[in-house]
Amino acid sequence: MRTYRFKINGDKYKARILEYKDDKIKVKVNDVEYKVELEDEVSDVLPKLVRAEKFTPDIFLSSPIKKSYPNKQGNVIAPLPGLITRILVKEKERVNIGDPVMILEAMKMESEITSDFGGIVRKINVKEDDIVQEGDTLLELGK
Repeated sequence: MRTYRFKINGDKYKARILEYKDDKIKVKVNDVEYKVELEDEVSDVLPKLVRAEKFTPDIFLSSPIKKSYPNKQGNVIAPLPGLITRILVKEKERVNIGDPVMILEAMKMESEITSDFGGIVRKINVKEDDIVQEGDTLLELGK
């Protein structure tokens, strides 16, 4: 889900909704997870924040994703839905076949998106924190 950046009384915060189910939300604020219980709008009581249990994954997987989606010459296509967490290239920059161009987060895993073609980055169609769908054109390459 989308990451929100904001200030309260001059202090910077970064918040991300991790899970939203019924009247409960799991949110991460500045790398600390909270469980938020929503109440009806007629209530005078504010939502209750409860620190979530610390999650420690047993393993961390990070590997390039091979594209199985049809790819037009010179386009880098999203191989699956996810969140663009980093863009590793800039427009007018040269890339080679196999160069990593973006990091995509899907199902709590970060994966490198690599270029199937070499060339000059003509246009980057997404920005960091964008949610993309399978088949979306992430960037276009030219000669």
